[in-house]
Amino acid sequence: MKTFFVILFALLQIQLNAQEPTNFTALKQAIINVNPEVDFANKLVFISVWKSSDFESRELNKEAFRVYKIYKDAKLKNGEKGTVFISLNLDQDSQITEITTRKDSLDKEIIYTNATLLDELKSLYHLQTANNTILIDKTGDVKYTNLSKDQIFVSLRSLITR
Repeated sequence: MKTFFVILFALLQIQLNAQEPTNFTALKQAIINVNPEVDFANKLVFISVWKSSDFESRELNKEAFRVYKIYKDAKLKNGEKGTVFISLNLDQDSQITEITTRKDSLDKEIIYTNATLLDELKSLYHLQTANNTILIDKTGDVKYTNLSKDQIFVSLRSLITR
C-alpha cells in the first residue's frame, strides 16, 4: 500500500511539472511583480523587446502591438483564450520612452521598462541576447522567437482556432 502512494505521489509530481515549466512560472511572477493586474489564464504570452534608438526593434514592436490588438481576445488552439502582450523597453531615459510611446501610438499600459524582467527572460529561457520577439504558449513552451515584422501576424494567426 505504501508503494502505491509513493508511485501516486510521483505521478502527480510529474503531472504538475508537465503542466507548466518552472521557468515560465518564474517569468509570470516577474511580470506580475511589475504589473499585478496581468491575467495569464490560458493565454499566449507575446513579448516584444525594443529600444527607442533601434528603428528595427521599434518597427517590430509596433507591428506586434497591432497584431496583439487584433488577437488579444481571440480563441486560440489548445484552449488558449487570447494573448498577453509585454512590450519590454530597454531605454535608460523614461522621457525618451514616453516620447517614443506616443510617437509610435502604443498603449502605455503594456510598456515595461524593468531591466530585471529582461534579465529574468534571458536567464529563464537561456537566451544569449534579448530576442526582439518571443511567443510563449500557456504551458510555457516557446513557440516562436526573433520573428521578422512580416512573420508576426502569420505566426500568431497560425495559433488561432478557425
